[in-house]
Amino acid sequence: MPIPITQYNKEVKPTWCMGCGNYAIHIAIKKALGELEITPNQAFVTFDIGCSGNGADKINVNAFKGLHGRSIPLAIGSHLANRKMTVLATIGDGGCLHEGLDHLIHAIRSNYNITILIHNNQNFALTTGQATATTPEGKKMYGLPDGRPEREMSIGEIVFSSKPSFFARGYSGDPLQLTEILKEAILHKGCSVIEIMQICPTYNKESSLEWFAQRIEKLDKPLSTINKAKEIISMHEKIKTGIIYTDKSIPTFYDRLENRKGLGTELVDEVKQYDISKLLEDFK
Repeated sequence: MPIPITQYNKEVKPTWCMGCGNYAIHIAIKKALGELEITPNQAFVTFDIGCSGNGADKINVNAFKGLHGRSIPLAIGSHLANRKMTVLATIGDGGCLHEGLDHLIHAIRSNYNITILIHNNQNFALTTGQATATTPEGKKMYGLPDGRPEREMSIGEIVFSSKPSFFARGYSGDPLQLTEILKEAILHKGCSVIEIMQICPTYNKESSLEWFAQRIEKLDKPLSTINKAKEIISMHEKIKTGIIYTDKSIPTFYDRLENRKGLGTELVDEVKQYDISKLLEDFK
């Protein structure tokens, strides 16, 4: 039976701005976990610094808030230690593409069995709207009154350059579609990356509900080849949402480990205590 969404609620009140996309994203996460019958103690969710990171104490799961840009390696470590847990990493576009870009690339390359949610609101909202790598070139932001001089980066193009096994794009204005995307991502055996186009009514007012409504188009099914998926991602007139590409033929990192084959235990089960008192005597 599906688990009621209320089982994932906490008494801590959200402090996000009114209309922030994080409200809907958290509903989608809770709804997806519940419909997959993943109990709160079976889920481990890592959080970054930033507005998305402020959700760590607002969901009743095993939550861990790390340093800026580092939620992905936290998720990887948890997954490798205990694969019985359902592991998700949430991270903003700023932390992911600045300090955390190498973690994203290597998570995809290694194909760890985790789900990565990249909240893309095109700015550092927690610190009053500075530009990130996804902020459009020329857009005026806090500290950049003449517009951002550098070119922007595409999350989708970066992901596809690393040959992913799963890539999807969701939208905070459509939590029902995002729920279905999350469920498929969690069930996928491999590194599932979801770019979530997120409303930020305070510091990115141009990308409003009306703006997204004119541009978003839902995909009925994933693209058949990675080249077709790349073409869709490179289109800027329309924003395609849904599961864009999957490749189930890529083995996971753990499945490639010869020394773990045939073992029924998890690494966390193999941790032992050792008496190191004699070793410490050498340092006195």
